[in-house]
Amino acid sequence: MLKREDLSSENVDQIVADAHKAGYHFFLSSAERAASFKTAMARHQPGEELWVFAYGSLMWNPAIEFAEQQPCRVDGWRRSFCFWMPMGRGTPELPGLMLALEQGGACEGIAYRLEPHQVESELGLVWNREMLAGIYQPSWVATTLRDGRTVTALTFVVDTAHCQYCGDLPIERAAHHIAFAEGRRGACRDYLANTAAHARALHIHDPYLEELVERVAGLRDGAYVVPTVQADGEAVGEA
Repeated sequence: MLKREDLSSENVDQIVADAHKAGYHFFLSSAERAASFKTAMARHQPGEELWVFAYGSLMWNPAIEFAEQQPCRVDGWRRSFCFWMPMGRGTPELPGLMLALEQGGACEGIAYRLEPHQVESELGLVWNREMLAGIYQPSWVATTLRDGRTVTALTFVVDTAHCQYCGDLPIERAAHHIAFAEGRRGACRDYLANTAAHARALHIHDPYLEELVERVAGLRDGAYVVPTVQADGEAVGEA
């Protein structure tokens, strides 16, 4: 589980340095993260509260302080395992897959409300976490809270031009990576399991997550035979 101290600028800068040494130059420097933060916050009025929409690990391991949380729905975007992650919950030999929002459909998750005095400190931690590899584009989305309110929330959608993007990946191959990829942050399957379990606890029914949970369970039991793939996502043989 991530802790607040894990998201300090010093710790994140070390991860970026390690990634650059390993040849992953798409990881963002502190200056690049700061620039993206400034751009995204141009439409936020200082002194006002801010909502953050969470759809993945931010739901079950936010590692930030907030004033309120509400189950919610965002239309026009769907939850998708759509980018490779060769570090964290994977390796260059067997990269993990991480969630992002892709256009189309709808997504239910959690909206966190940050009070004005929390915005800079807490969103700064979120930025160090979510903007680490530059795969996300910060976006403001209309969000319907379960209690009926409608707010505008900041969230993170996939950059389809990023070199790690792998949209429209067949679900069999996605399940294989999720089932077996592991890295220094743990197993990719645990990321899926925690997200699905938290969605259920919030009475969110997500058939996409549930199908992946079922397929991953089958793979771990040896019930499926799927292609093995290398870090760029190309098939290199069959198990």
